[in-house]
Amino acid sequence: GLSVDKHRGEPAINSLDTADIQSQPTVPLSPHVHVPPTLRGEECYHVFISYSSTDYQWTHSLINQLESRNLQVCYHERDFTPGRTVLENMSECIQESQKVLLVLSPEFVRSRWCLLEANMSLFRDCLERKPIIPVLLDPGVSVPLHLCH
Repeated sequence: GLSVDKHRGEPAINSLDTADIQSQPTVPLSPHVHVPPTLRGEECYHVFISYSSTDYQWTHSLINQLESRNLQVCYHERDFTPGRTVLENMSECIQESQKVLLVLSPEFVRSRWCLLEANMSLFRDCLERKPIIPVLLDPGVSVPLHLCH
């Protein structure tokens, strides 16, 4: 096998048999390399982010940070299927994600949350099985009761 000699930075040929190569990575992972959690079953994403369009800039800087750490992020502008309702898309994206991150701002609570609450029976099944990460953008936001822990 071929590995890198750390002292000289040159390739060094070792007489490793294939069992050794499979059990040990040839290049050790440095501590700053982020290894994302494994996606299982029907999961396509690590996190589904729900936010109001008024919080676009803040949320997209967060999305860029998460994706730079190799996390699969799902959000409506890019990942919703055209021709399906918002509710169908949301419930499918929640089911396909490990976690749900809600960017809670006054506008989110006014717009998106009403949509979710009006259809809570539809979402209860999805959300009860998923960890929810509420992110409070504004300390004055009245957090929906069932998110208060």
